[in-house]
Amino acid sequence: MANVNVRKLVKSFGVASVLKSIDVDVRDGEFLSLVGPSGCGKSTLLRMIAGLEQISGGDIAIDGKVVNGLAAKDRDIAMVFQNYALYPHMTVRENMSFALEMQGLSKAEIAKNVASAAAVLGLDALLDRYPRQMSGGQQQRVAMGRAIVRNPKVFLFDEPLSNLDAKLRVQMRAEIKDLHARLKATMIYVTHDQLEAMTMADRIVVMRAGVIEQIGTPLELYDFPANSFVGSFIGSPAMNLVKCTVANSETGPVCVTAGNQILARLPVTTKVTAGSKVEVGIRPEDLEVAERGPNAAVVVVEPTGPETQVTANLDGQIITLVLKGRAPLSRDEKISLKIDTEKMHLFDGETGRRI
Repeated sequence: MANVNVRKLVKSFGVASVLKSIDVDVRDGEFLSLVGPSGCGKSTLLRMIAGLEQISGGDIAIDGKVVNGLAAKDRDIAMVFQNYALYPHMTVRENMSFALEMQGLSKAEIAKNVASAAAVLGLDALLDRYPRQMSGGQQQRVAMGRAIVRNPKVFLFDEPLSNLDAKLRVQMRAEIKDLHARLKATMIYVTHDQLEAMTMADRIVVMRAGVIEQIGTPLELYDFPANSFVGSFIGSPAMNLVKCTVANSETGPVCVTAGNQILARLPVTTKVTAGSKVEVGIRPEDLEVAERGPNAAVVVVEPTGPETQVTANLDGQIITLVLKGRAPLSRDEKISLKIDTEKMHLFDGETGRRI
């Protein structure tokens, strides 16, 4: 396996700048996920590491060697795409063997590598089937098997689960995570689904508009987002961001909503002055219905069984609560909110940066 080091990487299409001086280090054997909204540049970055996109500026090094000028086939990487890209006229065995045959390996070596990968992925009984005879999940495993047999330095995944149904996605997430643990391989995984990144990755790179907003472990990003964008992007349902103005009270600084309700009291050590515009970040699970507190009106109630997800209107701003159990609430019902202020986040109202 190998480290991957990206330094001041730039990508432009004419006057359009897609990646803007990207710096990131992927550790040997690490599972790193690139996440962000559509158009943020995550797939472009992955394709540049793979050698499928030209570099406009900066360097990419794999295992200490700068690979800017190397063709994709010479970088010792393997890529698993969103569409499985299997050869329809070849069996599973032939699909997995093809790249090894192109490398000139002996039939004995090819058979050994294919058998080993098939055993890891549970494909032993499917080796003589054609892609059309398999389910989507089985085809995705074949695509991964085709990468594994090559024993590359780095595995690259470009949204490999997006074509699968919800239940199969959960199963495949677990399988890929287990595969990483067994192979101890360096993996870079692109997804727009932050839940995939949260449950699978050692570290996550959050991107927006061609720049990196934050890099950290899943729980670091969840508990200490660097700005309001990361706070709202990581977590499902998303973090509530309530626009407020800071005011002074007899007990210290408070956050006041547009409807002149006190949303929360701030620690006296908070470095914000009265009149400052802020965004209060509150995770849906850190809100409760209480006897006293800021008032809101219920908009939608969504029971899921063990929890109830409630959408409410707080002075013109839509917020989400995740309540334990089955909450007997109805549309337009007035409720009072209780906020776990110890888990509350505070962001600058103009820059979005964490305060």
